[in-house]
Amino acid sequence: MSVPCSDQEFRPVKAKAANLPPGVTGERCWCGRVAKVKQVEDFSDKFGMKFFMCASYEHDPPRSSASSSTRPPSPPPLCKWFHWIDTEHPYWAREEVEKKQRRAWATFFDEERWEKVRANEKAERESQIQKLRAEQARNREVNQKRMDDEAARRFAEEEVRREDCEAERKRLRERAAEAQAAEERGDKSGKWPRWTQGK
Repeated sequence: MSVPCSDQEFRPVKAKAANLPPGVTGERCWCGRVAKVKQVEDFSDKFGMKFFMCASYEHDPPRSSASSSTRPPSPPPLCKWFHWIDTEHPYWAREEVEKKQRRAWATFFDEERWEKVRANEKAERESQIQKLRAEQARNREVNQKRMDDEAARRFAEEEVRREDCEAERKRLRERAAEAQAAEERGDKSGKWPRWTQGK
C-alpha cells in the first residue's frame, strides 16, 4: 500500500533521464522504490539541474499512433516524491542560458532594426509615390493649359478666318450690286458697264 503524499512547490514540465552525479548517493522515495535521476530541460531558472523523482511517477503508457482521445485516462501517480540534487545551475547550463539570452536579444534587436528599415523603406516609397503623384498633377495641369491655349488659338484663328470670309463675301456682294447697277445703266446709255473693263 502506497504512502500518502502531497504536491511540492515546483515540478519541471520537461526533463530527461540523467546519470547520478559523482559523490551523490541514491535515494528512495516515499513508496520505497529507488528514485530515478532526471535533468531539467525547461528553459527556466532550473535549467540543467538534476533531481530525484519517484520511479512510479511517470505512469502514462508510451505514445502510439492511436489518437490520444482513444487512449484510456491515466491513473493517478502512485507517488509524487521529488527531491533536488543540484542547488544551483551547473556552469554549462549558465553558459547555455546566457547564450540563449544573447541570441534572443540579438534576434530582438535584429527584428527591431529590420522593423525600422522596413518602416523607412515604406516611408520612402510613400514619399516617392506622393512626389510622383504631385508631378503627374503638374503635368496634367501643364497639358491642360497647353490644350486650352491651343483651343483658344484655333478659336481665334477661326474667328479671323470667319471675319475675313464675311468681309470677302460683303465685298463681292457690293461688287455684284455695283456691276448690276452699271449694267443696267449701260443698257440705257449704250456704253459697256465699268465692271467689264477691269479695275
